[in-house]
Amino acid sequence: MRVKVSLMGDVCLPRPASMTIHDSLCFEMPTPMMWPPGLALQQNKLTTTVFHKSQFIVLRSHDCGHLIPHVTIPSASPKLPLIIAFSKRKVMFSSSKVKANGAQIACAEIGAPPVPLPMLCCGSPVPLPTGFPSFNSLHTVSVGISIGDIVAGFIAIAMEIVGEILSERLKLTEGGLSGLAAKLLGASTVQEWALKQALGLLAGCARIALTQEGKLKVEVGSGYAGVEASIEYEREGRLKLGAEAHAADLKLGYVYANNPDGTTKHQFTESEGKLDGAESTQYTTTSGTRDRPAEHKRQTTTTRGTVTIRADRPSDTTATSWQQTTTLQADGNATSTTVGYAGASSAAGSWGMPL
Repeated sequence: MRVKVSLMGDVCLPRPASMTIHDSLCFEMPTPMMWPPGLALQQNKLTTTVFHKSQFIVLRSHDCGHLIPHVTIPSASPKLPLIIAFSKRKVMFSSSKVKANGAQIACAEIGAPPVPLPMLCCGSPVPLPTGFPSFNSLHTVSVGISIGDIVAGFIAIAMEIVGEILSERLKLTEGGLSGLAAKLLGASTVQEWALKQALGLLAGCARIALTQEGKLKVEVGSGYAGVEASIEYEREGRLKLGAEAHAADLKLGYVYANNPDGTTKHQFTESEGKLDGAESTQYTTTSGTRDRPAEHKRQTTTTRGTVTIRADRPSDTTATSWQQTTTLQADGNATSTTVGYAGASSAAGSWGMPL
C-alpha cells in the first residue's frame, strides 16, 4: 500500500469544514504542516536534508502544535484561551520501513488505501481523528505502509481517546489541578497521569509487536516545558535509551544506542527552535566493541523554511539546510566539512541538492 508524503507547506485542517468539538462547536484555522509556533516549540518533526518540491518532508510524531487559532460557538467561551494555547494536530501514522534523516516518514492522507489515515485533533471531552492534509494526494512521491503500521496508528489514537474517557468516568481529575496548571503538567492528578502513561506504553508495545519498531516513553509536561524518558527499538536490532528536557524554544537530549555491530554510541543534542526553522548541535561519541572511543563527532545543523514572493507565481515555499561536521578519529586525525542543502524544483535535486 502506498501513501503520499506530506510536506511542510501542505495545508491541514479538521474535516468537515474545519469544525471540531471543544465542549461546544468550534471552528479551527487551517494551518500549514510547518506551523510557526509549533516549529519554535520544536513540536514540528521535519526532514533537514531530504526534500520534495523544495520542501521539508513531515516525519513521525509531527504535531502542528500549539497556538492554532480557534473560534468557539458561542465565541465568548471562557475556555477559549486554553483551547488555543494547547491546540494539537498530530500525525498518528508512519511508515516503519521508509526513513529520512533517521526517522520514519509520516503518513496522513484522506484518500489513502485501504482506509483514510487521519491526524488527531485537539478536542473536548476527547481529541478526535478528523484532521487531514488537503492536497498531499497530488504529490508524486509516496511511501509504502503496512497493515501493521495502520493498525498501530489506530491503536495509538484509541489509547489517547480511552485515556480521556476513563479519566472522566473514574473521576481521576477530582480534587486535583485545573485550568492552566493541569494543561502545563499534562494531567490533573497523579492517577490521571499514571493512566495516560500506561495507555501510551500499551500503544508503544503494540507498535513494536506489529512493526518491529517502536518507542516506549514516559513524560511529564506539555509543549511549553517538560521532561521525557524513553526506550526505542529499531528494526535493525538497535536499542536506544533516551532522556529529554525542553522549555520554551530550547531542548536538551541524550541518547545511548547499542548497535547491532557491537559498537555503542552516546549522543548529546542541544537545539533551539525558531519561527522559521531550528538550529541543533549534536555531540556524538562512538565506542568500539571493547568500549574504546573510536570517533568523536560534532555536527551543527541549521534549517530554514521560507516563502518567497516571485513575479511569475504568487509564492514559492522552499526549504534550506546547512550542516557543519567536525570528526575526530581515535588515531587523532580530524576532518571538517560544511555542506548546504536546498530544495530544488528539478526532479534530480528534489531529494536534497548540495548548494
